[in-house]
This record gives sequence, structure tokens and C-alpha cells, in this order.
Amino acid sequence: MCGRFAQVVKYDQLQKLERELRLTQSTGQLELNFNVAPTQTVSAAISQTAGRYLGSFRWGLIPSWSKEIPAYSLINVRAETITEKPSFRGGLQRRRCLIPATGFYEWRQSDKQPFFIHAADGDLLYLAGIYDAWTDPNGSFIPSLAIITTDANHAMQALHHRMPVLLFGDERLAWLENERTDALDFLPLLKPSADEAIAMHPVSKFVNKVGNNAEECLQPVNSAG
Repeated sequence: MCGRFAQVVKYDQLQKLERELRLTQSTGQLELNFNVAPTQTVSAAISQTAGRYLGSFRWGLIPSWSKEIPAYSLINVRAETITEKPSFRGGLQRRRCLIPATGFYEWRQSDKQPFFIHAADGDLLYLAGIYDAWTDPNGSFIPSLAIITTDANHAMQALHHRMPVLLFGDERLAWLENERTDALDFLPLLKPSADEAIAMHPVSKFVNKVGNNAEECLQPVNSAG
């Protein structure tokens, strides 16, 4: 699964992101969040007829047909079953997004030691997601998203059996191509990343508390095992 991540996109990284994803609208600066938790607001790249840009979304998908905000936040969608439910399949067809992340956190199952997983080359990671937009009875408009997860690669298996779908290079542009609407076209992208694409290190249990939002969350610490 993916239950916490960091979205700390500095200005130079944002400029590079805009070029590489071929965004048609620029963003001045993203809010820095070292400890993104469910229901918080995150930035994600989407592609629509009006253009390709970074939008703001609630992390925790609220399907447009929902009568109310779900009691439990739908933060992850399984790649293996994404085409089985109409709302998820519709997202894969027409509402795909890319969530730029400095990295994500996972807790080792054996001892609950938190780890920070990031791109081996120091670049941003791009997490595949789907989004929707919901309007509450009072007329409030809430865009929201969920991160797609898949089986863990070998490098991640010591921590957890699931991981977010990570997209690289041309995969990211294919994912954002809004003229393609056949869900089956995108299933080959929903796979574990190569082991060598990611690196990880243990971090302080400071990250365990959702309210802690500082660089200490992702800094390496010594950890036996």
C-alpha cells in the first residue's frame, strides 16, 4: 500500500517537471509537505482538453456518484482489480493523474521501523493515480484522487508486499495522454518498478505522527537490521 509520502518539490524541480511532462500551464510553487497523510491536499498532473497542468486534490478518492464523503478514505486502488469496478475503470479510461513525490514511506512489518523510499537517481518519483470530482449537497466542489498500487518488487518485499505504481520516462507521457481512453492500453504500465530504480533508508519514528511536517521525517537514521 501507500499510506504516507513526501511532496517536497523545489522550484528547479518544478521547472524540470513542467518541461518533462509537457505541461501547458505553469505553477509558481507547490506547498512543501514532508509527511503527506490521507485527506490532505496534494498536487497532481492531469491532462484535459483545456490543457495539461498541476491541480490540487484531496488524497482519498470520492467517486462523483457518492452521496457523502466516505467514512474511510479510499487512498489506494489495486492495479489487479482496477477494471472490475465501473468507477475505477472510468478513472483509468478518462481520469488519470501523476503525483510527483520526493518519495514515500513504508513501515517494515517485522518491527514497524519506518523507511523512506525514493528514486535511486535523486529525481522525483511519479506515482500513478486516478481522480474524480464530487459535489456535496451544499455545492462545494472537491477534486480527489487515489494512488494505484501493485505487488512489491524484490527490493520492497522486506518492508511490505505492496508498493505504489511508479512511472518513468515515456510511461509518464503515455499515462497523461488524454486522447487514449481504452483502459486495457494502460494495464501494462501498472507493474512493479525495477529494483534498481529505487533506494531506501530508515528514518526516525518522528514521521509516525501525522502532525510532524519537517525535513526530519525523511532524514536517514541508524537502524539495526
